[in-house]
Amino acid sequence: MGQQEAAFRRAAPGKQFIGGESARQSKAARQAERRKVERMAEVDSATRTAEELGTPISAILAELVQDTTRLARTLVLAPFRIAQAFVRRPRTA
Repeated sequence: MGQQEAAFRRAAPGKQFIGGESARQSKAARQAERRKVERMAEVDSATRTAEELGTPISAILAELVQDTTRLARTLVLAPFRIAQAFVRRPRTA
C-alpha cells in the first residue's frame, strides 16, 4: 500500500512520459498493478478463510497456481489480441 501511495503522489498531472511511454502503456501498467493488488488481497482473504475453516493449504496453493497460470497466459496473449482487434477493425473512409 505504501508503494502505491508513493507512486500516486509521484504521478503529477501533466507529467510527460519518458522513454516513449504512452498514456495507453501507462494506463495498462496501472490496471496491471490494480489486478496484482486485487489478486494479493484475494489470496490473503483465502488464506485467512482457510485458516478459519481448516481448508488444506495445498488446495489454496493449487488454486493459486491455476490462477497465476491463467493470469500469465492472459498477459502474454494480450498484445496479440489487441493487434488482432486492430486488424479486424472495420475501415472507415
